[in-house]
Amino acid sequence: MVRFDLMVKEGTNMILCCLRARPATAAVTALLVGLCTALTACRPLSNSTASGASACPTPQPGVTASAIKIGLIYPDTGPAEIAAAFMAARSGVEARIDLQNAHGGVNDRVIDLVWGDDQSDPQTFSLVAHDLVDDQRVFGLITPSIVLDKSAGWLEKDDVPVTGTATSAAWSDYPNLFHAGNLFNTGGASVFGDFVKAQGGTTALVVVDPNVAASQSLARQFAPSLQSRGIRVLGEVTYTDGVTNPDTVADQLQQSGADTLVGAAQSGPFIDIYSRATALGVKLKVALSATGFSPSLIAQRGTDMAGMSIMSSIATQGSPALTAYRGAMSTYAPELADPTDELALAGYVAADEMIEGVQLAGGCPTRQAFIQNLRKVTDFSANGLIPPIDLSHPKQPTLCENFIKVGPAGRSFVPVPPPAALDRDGYWCGVPLQ
Repeated sequence: MVRFDLMVKEGTNMILCCLRARPATAAVTALLVGLCTALTACRPLSNSTASGASACPTPQPGVTASAIKIGLIYPDTGPAEIAAAFMAARSGVEARIDLQNAHGGVNDRVIDLVWGDDQSDPQTFSLVAHDLVDDQRVFGLITPSIVLDKSAGWLEKDDVPVTGTATSAAWSDYPNLFHAGNLFNTGGASVFGDFVKAQGGTTALVVVDPNVAASQSLARQFAPSLQSRGIRVLGEVTYTDGVTNPDTVADQLQQSGADTLVGAAQSGPFIDIYSRATALGVKLKVALSATGFSPSLIAQRGTDMAGMSIMSSIATQGSPALTAYRGAMSTYAPELADPTDELALAGYVAADEMIEGVQLAGGCPTRQAFIQNLRKVTDFSANGLIPPIDLSHPKQPTLCENFIKVGPAGRSFVPVPPPAALDRDGYWCGVPLQ
């Protein structure tokens, strides 16, 4: 699951649909041979041939003997802050597609990526999706978008495979929608409590933003997870960025006597509260934030972050998966200053999931085969880039996380390795709560 902060605003109703091709140069292709050796996501190509592909008995949307057309929908325009953030998602999608095409595509078909702009507006998303599906005849959709929900019903009816980042519970309700973990799923897991207990925490206060759905959803998971491991939850404190005074929350924390602060709020407000509490002399054993793993953020606010912990849904620094990802982004998305941007990773993972589904659909892919076969995968991880996800149980709560600590000088992130009993491929993995 790739996590990012959501602030949803209304867009306008104009459509902008564009075609985009990014052919790889010979030099880039040669360079990517080395990258692809390290990145296991570059799956072995099948032995099918173009002539074999042309012999497929039933024509499928977007499928020819040499190419498969995939649609990308994201907010290229609309509310400025959303459009600016989602440019990173597009970079991630295109980098993963270009990497695959540099090595022959999937089953000897290159991936032809076409895109449309949803402007963060549900009606515009529907119009763009209909254009891509009905008129341009794409095989499937990659949708790093926050406004898919109202189109989910007809996309399921048409058996259109969709991959993207879950931004609501609806993403777990339709068999054709594939996510990499859904924060809005009900139920809970022990993993957050496992971490806090291992760090010595005994009593906790949870910070939640009442105006952000993802914050409230996370808060509902934190309390039972902490309690399942014997950690007493003293309550929740609400925080609205730009409205609530962080000094007030820091004072509440001091008065409560909690030794653990858990943040279901965005990274900036949590850092504000944590730094104020530290200045007041509050002795915390654990300060755990849901977001904030970003080199650019630590460069700006590292001193204020020193000693706090951050959940992360991506592989640790120096791991083969993250090293290969950085190499691919450097080659195919050099315009992106920070490749660890969570939306860039979200786009990359969504594209990888689409590639996996097309691969599993076989030499003569159908939408039905894509959905049926990808839904059988029990350990999707974008080849180690994210914790393993059981796609056969889309409603399952998040079981696995990485936890990163900010060094005492506030200049670096230090991975916190899981104990052997909780270790699964280097991630902390708990159990579902009953």
